[in-house]
Amino acid sequence: MKLEPDKYPIDRHLEEIAQAVLKEPCALVKAQTGAGKTTRLPPYLLTKLKGKVLVLEPRRLAAKLSAARCADILSASDKDAVGHHIRFDKAADEGTRLLFITEGLFLPYLRQDPKLKEYSAIILDEFHERSIHTDVALALIRKLQATSRPDLKLIVMSATLETEKLESYLQGPKVFDIPGRTFPIDIEYRPPEISRRNSASSGHGNLRSEAVQEAIQNLLDDSRCPLNVLVFLPGVGEIKGLEEQLKGKFDPSIEIAPLYSSLPKALQNKAFEGDRRKIILATNIAETSLTIPNITGVIDTGTERRASFAPWSGMPLLQLEKISKASSAQRAGRAGRTQHGVVYRLYSEADFAQREDFTPPEIKRVELSHYILDLLELGHHPDDLNWFEPPDEKNLKTALNLLEILGAIKDGEITKLGSFLAELPLHPRLGATLFNCPKQSLSDALLAACVLSEGMILGNRAHFSDEDKEVCDLSLQLDLLKSFYWKNPKLSDYPDIFLEKKKAARALELYQALASRIHASAKPQKHKTKPQELAPLLLKGFPDRVAAKRVAVKGKRVSHSYNFCLGRGGQLATKSALSHNRPDFILALDALENPRANAATGTSIQAASQIDKELLRDCSSPFLATEKETSFNEKKGTLSLCATIKYGKLTIAREPHPPVAAQGKVLVDLMKENWPWPFKEDAFLKEYNQRVDLLDQERIEHNCPLLKEEMFELFLEACVEEDTHYQELTGAGLEKLILEQLSAPDRYLLDTETPLEIKLANGKSFKVLYHEEKPFIQARIQDLYSLQKHPHIVSGKIPLIVKLLSPANRVCQVIGDLPGFWVSSWKEVRKELTGRYPKHFWPENPETAPAKRLSK
Repeated sequence: MKLEPDKYPIDRHLEEIAQAVLKEPCALVKAQTGAGKTTRLPPYLLTKLKGKVLVLEPRRLAAKLSAARCADILSASDKDAVGHHIRFDKAADEGTRLLFITEGLFLPYLRQDPKLKEYSAIILDEFHERSIHTDVALALIRKLQATSRPDLKLIVMSATLETEKLESYLQGPKVFDIPGRTFPIDIEYRPPEISRRNSASSGHGNLRSEAVQEAIQNLLDDSRCPLNVLVFLPGVGEIKGLEEQLKGKFDPSIEIAPLYSSLPKALQNKAFEGDRRKIILATNIAETSLTIPNITGVIDTGTERRASFAPWSGMPLLQLEKISKASSAQRAGRAGRTQHGVVYRLYSEADFAQREDFTPPEIKRVELSHYILDLLELGHHPDDLNWFEPPDEKNLKTALNLLEILGAIKDGEITKLGSFLAELPLHPRLGATLFNCPKQSLSDALLAACVLSEGMILGNRAHFSDEDKEVCDLSLQLDLLKSFYWKNPKLSDYPDIFLEKKKAARALELYQALASRIHASAKPQKHKTKPQELAPLLLKGFPDRVAAKRVAVKGKRVSHSYNFCLGRGGQLATKSALSHNRPDFILALDALENPRANAATGTSIQAASQIDKELLRDCSSPFLATEKETSFNEKKGTLSLCATIKYGKLTIAREPHPPVAAQGKVLVDLMKENWPWPFKEDAFLKEYNQRVDLLDQERIEHNCPLLKEEMFELFLEACVEEDTHYQELTGAGLEKLILEQLSAPDRYLLDTETPLEIKLANGKSFKVLYHEEKPFIQARIQDLYSLQKHPHIVSGKIPLIVKLLSPANRVCQVIGDLPGFWVSSWKEVRKELTGRYPKHFWPENPETAPAKRLSK
């Protein structure tokens, strides 16, 4: 490795850092801008460690350029030892020993090798940016270190970071605070008048391009900035717009170079190469990781597009926000790498003083459902991870609830659908529309998912008249997209000038990237979209977004609004093609919710699809239920029964039955047709049958009837005499009616062989539950200490499944052999639990230890 002496400030610390890494599991490197941490430390560690080194970068451009610069540092024979892997671009093979990847790819690497056996060290670079991928990776690496990979080394690197909390989390790592190589910087606050006028209507003080152009011109003329100008803009759209406006406005010798992650490499290189003076237009990608040469002037617009999510749909959003003080410092530092520099901040000093110290981490502000699926697929429940900062409880609960509604998880375990969703780079709602999709509808379903992923592709110029009787906003947009793709106006009833072309292009690009993965056609279909085929697929992804029309008449004024199946209500916005047709039932695909507005109309439904009542009645949604309503006429002695079919809180249909005398044979027939009526539920009946099944399974002699099919009907008839009234049955209760059918010896046999509660040898008692495939108990691990035999039922023939609970009462192990667990797995489980619950009692020999929970 060729290292020029003291070329970078970090060079004099490399050996000390390497020795700390060899001795301790964690190291923390806080290195200011220009210290050289990203390109100097990783290749140096290669010379000290036997295995491979994996570097996680928050940005694609940083991962690729850092790998290239590390390769330049190594000798010619070692250049091939450095590689990179970013989305759609992998340059690595078996010989790669130093690999730079984007953080989002860490989980796929962990899936392929859960122990990461090839790697000796993992480096988390630019930790202060704190994407959710950073937090997930950190929690999983720490779990690896605590369990199967105590030899794995972790190096956390950051430029601006309050390290006290991180030091505590990493349990006292060696900390290196390395100064950067910077020159003095003049910082000037220049809030343009035009910006202050706009700020009255913009919560983030968004600038007009004229103000930025004026600042660029002033900085080019500023003697303190003889070299390149770096302009920080919030997003790609602003960069492209400003780049177009700057053409021809300055000396032709000055080059305008955009810089953002999705820019082709040849265009990215313009910012780093050549001798011409440059105006570099960049997103916050240029804040850290990348050293752009010869920057002597920085223009900081003070804003960024920050990842968030739409509360209504859960879809990801990039919202315009003010940057933090730490980001401001990072941006300013770019001007002092080469010589004395100058920074224009296009906002006031008072504005700066009121900003957050650090950017809130993504784990506190993004939608979590897909990340939860990734963790569950790897065998980790988010509640069981030792987080640096845990997700907000409300966001976590919302995400878990959505996954249960979609059917991606059940009883906390990932399902086949959930595994399918985890593999797709789509929001789980959109992936659910593609699962088990009929072949003939797959292309349109995928195209619909891509359009929804882009937040719809219809521009604000689109408008609809009273003559438009559309039934689906999405199918309309798909037809516009097909017309645009195939250059065939006949595919749509509307001109494609209504399309947002950039969004349309991104939707098509996503379609082509995913088509082969799910075996859809490589190109969108040429025929028009059929809304009736799309509706049931959309219902799978948005089952909680069904709404029913509500008509209100006040004087001569008639208003139309919608009630949602989970409560609250809304109105179709004029930008929805359904706003004139107003179907009876719709599926809301996109909406803006104002929680302060009237609950009945506070949601503006931006896009929707008509959905037929019959489809709702026949679907398998957890929201579909049939309620039996009964009313008894005491004078006539008759019972009126009405079946109400509901979808959530919406009534889909009512099916009344004629009044009948609710006694004798009529009562039996009513019970057979409407079971578990007249009881609220029949859980005891199911539990009883499961217990009898176990007796039969082990050939225990008994006379307990199995109440199924014909025997169940005989049981109902035995409970009802000619003059028995249904209220007598509800008064007695189902449990009593069943037990009355058994003789005293059979009741004793049932309770002893298949008990509802079991007392173990250490004196602890537990409920025995029978509602799963095998009977089980749930027990805190500490309540099983001193037990040397596994609990059994049915004369010792059937071992109970034991669900072991952590002190947080979460299932952490499921076992069928307690003594075997003490011998084989307890050591590792004890090690993890001791770290997480240090005040609790975790003995080395639990089979002989007293059954107590706390150490004291």
